[in-house]
Amino acid sequence: MHTTKRAVLSRGPLVATLVTVGLLTDCRRTVPIRNGWFVESYRDGVLTVSHEGRVYKAACDVSRSFNNASSISDPKNLVVFKSCDLPLALVGRTLQGFGGQQKDAEGNTVVMWDAGSTLALRSWRDEQTPWRLDEFKITSVSAKN
Repeated sequence: MHTTKRAVLSRGPLVATLVTVGLLTDCRRTVPIRNGWFVESYRDGVLTVSHEGRVYKAACDVSRSFNNASSISDPKNLVVFKSCDLPLALVGRTLQGFGGQQKDAEGNTVVMWDAGSTLALRSWRDEQTPWRLDEFKITSVSAKN
């Protein structure tokens, strides 16, 4: 019986460590992203992602921020940026496809999809905040080795 008490007491630090690790990591991501877009790299405006057995390379085409304000005549409703910077913080992450609603550790919803020769990346917090859209011109698609 005394051995059992020692074993239970020795688990205390382990449980505390696991709780701490859980709090420091993204506990909200409980559902793995299936068929996601894995951001392999982003260098000099060229994005490399893999998705469903293919590797896409795409060059930054345009980056815009859209404001959800009620007035479409406000010139600040659409802001165009000189470069695509959304991928900078996403290298090494798997992103959900178009229509995804899962939030990341920062509370943003980030989705990626392709349409014709365009690869698109969108990020937003909620319906009351501006959302960002980076569009990339696909330069190559190859089979993943």
